[in-house]
Amino acid sequence: MLIPIIKINDNGHIHVVGTNSHDVLFVDQNTGGIQYLNLQCMEGTRKHSGKSEMSFVSKKPEEWDIYPTIEMITVEELIEIATKNMVEQTEASIRLHESFKKYLDAKNMCEEKRRDDDVSDTSGMLF
Repeated sequence: MLIPIIKINDNGHIHVVGTNSHDVLFVDQNTGGIQYLNLQCMEGTRKHSGKSEMSFVSKKPEEWDIYPTIEMITVEELIEIATKNMVEQTEASIRLHESFKKYLDAKNMCEEKRRDDDVSDTSGMLF
């Protein structure tokens, strides 16, 4: 069994639809075709005014293909992609937590220094 894997090109960044909670596929009422929308930025493949920055990624057509096609993958390949995405998101989350920890440690150190210098915090104003 093959499953379509729909990818979006967002200014050169390739994104697999469904790997972000803001991803939506919808049926265009005017054309009957499928469109992509990112709910966070409200941008997608449908051109409302001007030029859309997002487009579907398609396989280069073979000489016998009439149109560019969407890539089809096996269940095993889908599991591999999902696993890779999960690992990448976990690593990004860990890096974010480490950054916040560094910030909070620095903030605590600054508060300690301020407590020890006998100068009250006047929020940047000296009287």
